[in-house]
Amino acid sequence: MDLDISQYINIFVEEAKEHLQSMNDVLLELEKNPSHLGNINEIFRVAHTIKGMSGTMGFHNMANLTHEMENVLQAARSNDIELSEDIIDILFECFDALDSSVNHIIDYGAEDDDTNQILIDKLTNLLNREKNTKHNDGETKELNMDKFVLEVVDKAREDGLNIYSIDFILNESCMLKSARAFIIFNTLENFGEIIYSNPSVEDIEDEKFELEFSVVLVSSYDKSNILKELNQISELEKINLSDFIGIDSNNKIDSNSKTISDDLDKSGEAKISSNENNDKTQKTTQGNVGKIGKTVRVDIDRLDNLMNLVSELIIIKTRMDDLSEKSTGENMTEAIEYLERITTNLHDAVMKVRMVPIERVFNRFPRLVRDLSKELGKEIDLQMSGEETEVDRTVIDEIGDPLIHMIRNSIDHGIELPADRIKAGKPETGTVILKSYPDGNNVVVEVEDDGKGMDPNLIKRKAIEKGVIDEREAEGLSIEDSINLLFKPGFSTADTISDVSGRGVGLDVVKSKIESIN
Repeated sequence: MDLDISQYINIFVEEAKEHLQSMNDVLLELEKNPSHLGNINEIFRVAHTIKGMSGTMGFHNMANLTHEMENVLQAARSNDIELSEDIIDILFECFDALDSSVNHIIDYGAEDDDTNQILIDKLTNLLNREKNTKHNDGETKELNMDKFVLEVVDKAREDGLNIYSIDFILNESCMLKSARAFIIFNTLENFGEIIYSNPSVEDIEDEKFELEFSVVLVSSYDKSNILKELNQISELEKINLSDFIGIDSNNKIDSNSKTISDDLDKSGEAKISSNENNDKTQKTTQGNVGKIGKTVRVDIDRLDNLMNLVSELIIIKTRMDDLSEKSTGENMTEAIEYLERITTNLHDAVMKVRMVPIERVFNRFPRLVRDLSKELGKEIDLQMSGEETEVDRTVIDEIGDPLIHMIRNSIDHGIELPADRIKAGKPETGTVILKSYPDGNNVVVEVEDDGKGMDPNLIKRKAIEKGVIDEREAEGLSIEDSINLLFKPGFSTADTISDVSGRGVGLDVVKSKIESIN
């Protein structure tokens, strides 16, 4: 019987989007400090999670790309390479490819045909080049790995976390050792972070081990909780869980004698399908092609409130049925007033369920600003506030494109080049401010920059050149009317057409879109 996983696509998409947003945020931080170990670990964790999710769903192109990302990030974690600007740029390209794949899954129920081989080759070539540049011999590599683990362990102990050494022995009857190890790794990652494994993660994935492997786990949980979950995994012969001490000269994990050990008899059939079944899964997924429905995550307290109000509505309905038969007018009036309060509260509760933080839109702009800054040779500091402001889900879907236009205009037309800013007595780095706040029943979103501003005379001159107005009309325009010319279709003050601006498609679209929302 083939496994129909189409029912899980909505869950996959929602979780993949969250993980990709996390990857994007951390990549932006990593670009500022490429040696930050915590950020490298976080991106590695996210890539590993997406790889596992994609593989389970049969999305092999995504799984292969994230696997290559892991190889690069693992080399950085092990201090085999330094994350150069070129590598970080390619990691951003990988993010774009993954995001595009998820969007294709949303639209068609399956990933696209792009195998991402160009990106994979880029990652492989850069990884080899950086390794050669590093000139790390085997001994230095082991020392660096040992140093990495000890640094993480010291930091974890400072934070009051537990560091465990866990040894696993699989049953001799285990057919898919790497698949079983993958389930074990996923289970452990629910409790903390795996910072070391012996053999390496790559060797375990390639089944270059017999039946035994060991890991070091940083966790806030106690041993009994972890062991309880591990005991649910089949095809495990034995588990030794103990406090971590260090790594010996043979790369073996040292632990103390206080060990919790479980001998397991779970020779049940593995739940992970073979490659043949994975192919069937992929075909099943693509056979159920269809646009994924839109979803919105709701706070559980809001759902509880909604359920309580519906319960009260049922109660008052029953009461009114009784009153209709044997009630005075006074009791009926009282019941109607109570019903009115409940329905009003119910309406408010339903509206709140539709509300989502505007952060969902704001989160895409740090990457946009980063890319435009590099493209235009400008230094930009994006400052955001009010991300917690809530708006209706339909507004969230519509407001993104207008804000993109406005931010692009601020960076291209407003913020000057660094040399020009210095001449004008300004800091080299320009500032773009994006903020949101409630105003009565409305939500206000503002985009502000500290650039050169708008020149009404330049706007009028460009409008005359483009035939939007004539010279006589220009003379009678106020400053406000001159600026409003920017909202005319096809109007732009840019001298040349580029990928960023100059086509006159922008503020008129913003104006019409915002008016349609209001």
